Amino acid sequence: MNSFQMMIEALEIRFLHITQYQLDYRWQAKERKLQHCVMWYVHKGSFQLAIDQASMRCNEGQIIILPAHSTISFHAISDELLLTSINFDAEISLVNNRSWVQLLNLPNVFEDRASKIERIVHEMLIPENEATAYAHLLQQSSLLRILYELLHTENVAESNSSYSHLDKRIHTIIHFLHAHPQQMPEIKELAELVQLSDSHLRKLFIKQTGQAPLHFVHSIKIEQAKKLLATSVKPVSQISYELGIENSNYFSRMFKIKTSLTPLQYRQQFGLWLND
Repeated sequence: MNSFQMMIEALEIRFLHITQYQLDYRWQAKERKLQHCVMWYVHKGSFQLAIDQASMRCNEGQIIILPAHSTISFHAISDELLLTSINFDAEISLVNNRSWVQLLNLPNVFEDRASKIERIVHEMLIPENEATAYAHLLQQSSLLRILYELLHTENVAESNSSYSHLDKRIHTIIHFLHAHPQQMPEIKELAELVQLSDSHLRKLFIKQTGQAPLHFVHSIKIEQAKKLLATSVKPVSQISYELGIENSNYFSRMFKIKTSLTPLQYRQQFGLWLND
């Protein structure tokens, strides 16, 4: 698993709700701060939008990504508007001082040239009288399909991601951790690897990732552990040892702090079971 793939696999998405709006020329708002991520699909009409003071015109057949905690303003510039709004939570916990949109360098506006996204959006618009207890699952999976299509476009490439532009010393450490999964290096070793003092390494990590170096190492170890727990039947103690953590009880405590599940609970929920 390379660093970018690990970042994508650490992306957590939770669908909240979807609503379609029929609007007119009076539609407008100023200085509205978003609490969640929002995706707008413009079925008809046009409007002017500002995201954190960056202004853009939005037109029919476009998808707009509005990051959580951004401040938006907008006003209609056509007589009629038909817009579907999807609210959801999203985060990449490995780098918690930047939004997932920023990390993956997503543009705010996408073109739906083949109307593929619009078809998925229509699937998500389940009438209330037809909704079942399982409707949320369909809407969650449809949201993931939309994000897959958006991430898969030519606009979003690994080389263009904000993550790829992290300080090269951070990448050196990440590559070292991937190349030597069996090691649990001390901070002093990582500092020597990139020729920094312990205190400078700590400042660099907090600035770049929002986490202290040790917490970041733990986060990577947990992502590696998830993969092993889900795809193998190795004992937890063996997985702990293979990740350089000799005390399996310490590993289990660390895993639960990060995921709210014990390693065995995680395997029961997400692991292979046909060979049990």
